[in-house]
Amino acid sequence: MNNRLSVMIYLFFYVFEKGTNAMTVTSPTEINASLGSGSTIILNCSFEKETGERVNQLSWRKKNETGNEYRKIVSYYQSYAVYLDLEMKKRSNSISFDDSSPSVILNISEVQCKDDGQYRCIVEYINSNGIGMETLTETSVYIQVMAEIPEFSIQPANTTLEEYSAVNLSCSANVGRPGGMVTIWKRSISSDERIQLGSSSSLVTDNGNCSVYAQLLITYNLSRSDHGFIFGCTSKNRHTKNPAPSNEVGPRTILYGPSNISFEMRPNQTHYYVKDVIQLTCISDGNPRPTFRWKFNSTDIMEHRKYTFLSGNATVKFTIQYLNESGNYRCYVENYVNEKYMIKNYSITITVKEQNIILKPIATESCFRDACSFIEKCYENENTAVCSKDIWRIISLIFITLSLILGMATVSLCVLLKIQKRRKDYIKDGFNMGDGEGRNYETLGSRETHTYPSASQAVTVGLEERNYESLGNGMTDTYSSIDERALRDGEGAHYESLGSGETHTYSSIQPTVSI
Repeated sequence: MNNRLSVMIYLFFYVFEKGTNAMTVTSPTEINASLGSGSTIILNCSFEKETGERVNQLSWRKKNETGNEYRKIVSYYQSYAVYLDLEMKKRSNSISFDDSSPSVILNISEVQCKDDGQYRCIVEYINSNGIGMETLTETSVYIQVMAEIPEFSIQPANTTLEEYSAVNLSCSANVGRPGGMVTIWKRSISSDERIQLGSSSSLVTDNGNCSVYAQLLITYNLSRSDHGFIFGCTSKNRHTKNPAPSNEVGPRTILYGPSNISFEMRPNQTHYYVKDVIQLTCISDGNPRPTFRWKFNSTDIMEHRKYTFLSGNATVKFTIQYLNESGNYRCYVENYVNEKYMIKNYSITITVKEQNIILKPIATESCFRDACSFIEKCYENENTAVCSKDIWRIISLIFITLSLILGMATVSLCVLLKIQKRRKDYIKDGFNMGDGEGRNYETLGSRETHTYPSASQAVTVGLEERNYESLGNGMTDTYSSIDERALRDGEGAHYESLGSGETHTYSSIQPTVSI
């Protein structure tokens, strides 16, 4: 506590003795200038003093390129200036301060690269207590030089490269003043978006031509994602406006073997049946575009009427015909990368099942013999006839049987209706014909035809009764007139038949009398 109090008392008396530094000095913080005879640098330093203060001298000084020391360029006294840098005196002019203008100006023309740097304005004055004091301000001067187009190369220079191979990317450029950087990048041929791969960190300054050089070398491992990409380099500094100077090469073709192989199966099922249609598709990435070939178990699958290839052999389509088509289906994917043969494969197992299978061993190896019934299909499997129910044959057989039954029933019904109609007509004619009417009996007995041009039948007079039961087989008889006489009481006339094979013409038929 006592030590702290002692320090505070000492500082109070020191400040009281020396006085406070009330002088204020101002100058530009930063000045940017370009090279050339028409460009200038104006260093303006102004001050503001308090009552009782007196300015003795102002000076502009420049920091040495090496070290932290400042060298004096020009000193300003009231109303005049004194140059200490004679070379600067030749291409600059100065304005000193006076009571009416509390500032000094150093106007540098024909700006050179060496004018770039840190400047300091120092004011020397006497304070109100008569003590000599100094105060200062600093200004940074930047000589602007535009960045130039970089030199860029890629090794090896081949435009076609293999995946995972390494390339050396080199970029160098005059990045101008103030010192900037170079950046190596890549971009897609269809995009302006640049993906940065690296930037420079080493700078080399050449004050002779006011240049700052940057260089960058990186080793980059290529991947398939770099296919079609452009590689390039850009140089810039903080004053560079877009687009910055750039150089690029490309695009590059990246080769790689088959990869990312997958399988697509339609329909996707755990098992299949005979007559199912299957489509297998092999999917793979590769550059150049790979080719495809197929094997079933160990046998090459060739295109013919069973197998159909689509999409450059990437897809095979076929119909399952036999049970023995269960097995391993393998896809081979191939291409060449820089004359190197690249191959990969992918396989899948297919299970074929048959519904309602009946196995009937036969002596031959074919289905040409009558190995299966009419309602069965026949397949060959290891010298054995494989029979399975054919639902369509069964349906066809049922349909044909029903059609025959329906047809026979229809014909029988038509015949029955026709017979009934004839019977009705016959009965009607028998009861309605009178004397002298003609009747036509087309059929009497088997294969007989008799014509009665006039018959007085179906009439019973008194006790008469006549019954014509039949005529003999094979006989043809013509009765021009049948004289029906009145029978005596108790008599009955009965005509039973005529002899076979006889042909007679009866002008009058006398009934036989039965007592």
